[in-house]
Amino acid sequence: MITPRQIRAARALVGLDAAELASRAGISRETITNIENNLVQPREGTLERIFRVFSAAGVEFVGDRGVALVNDNYRLIEGPDCYLRLLDEVYHALRGKPDAEVLSICTDDSVSPPEVTQAIQRWHDAGIKCRFLSHDRAKRFDFSVREYRLIPSRYFTNSVMVVFGDKVATLRGLNGAVLLVTDRDQADMLRGLFEMIWAQAPLPSKPAP
Repeated sequence: MITPRQIRAARALVGLDAAELASRAGISRETITNIENNLVQPREGTLERIFRVFSAAGVEFVGDRGVALVNDNYRLIEGPDCYLRLLDEVYHALRGKPDAEVLSICTDDSVSPPEVTQAIQRWHDAGIKCRFLSHDRAKRFDFSVREYRLIPSRYFTNSVMVVFGDKVATLRGLNGAVLLVTDRDQADMLRGLFEMIWAQAPLPSKPAP
């Protein structure tokens, strides 16, 4: 696992102070400080959380001493929580940015566990706008129906694609991995297609009172 020296170096590399790292990892700032100063022996789960924050920021660890930025524009987020990690990355990438928006293509809220709904609600709470393309047989909408448009079910496959900033993320297989591509042209092209569909697709019917 990563060492205290690597944690300090990785923070400097991506410009994260201890408080921000702690916030993203879901632990206390004091814990970060104690780990970096070799005052505690961190649990493996704590180091895993820190590792995931840096991985999401494009940092790779080399042996037990080195850190470097990943230069590749393609990144694979793997594991059973890969989609939740993507949603968390979206939040940190867009919060505080004016007019920030996430476009979600081929989404179906009926298969979303509570953790996913909560993560997307956090986007809303941070002022991040969201729009979703779902399908015409969908019955569950976790957010305002104004944020949804419906496409014919015959064109729908629940392999979610998320467009945010200059990134495009695609959920692969049975939620086992997310492919994250940094490509401004591709992101803008998908935004254009999204807008074309959005302009023609119907709103969901409002649920009965």
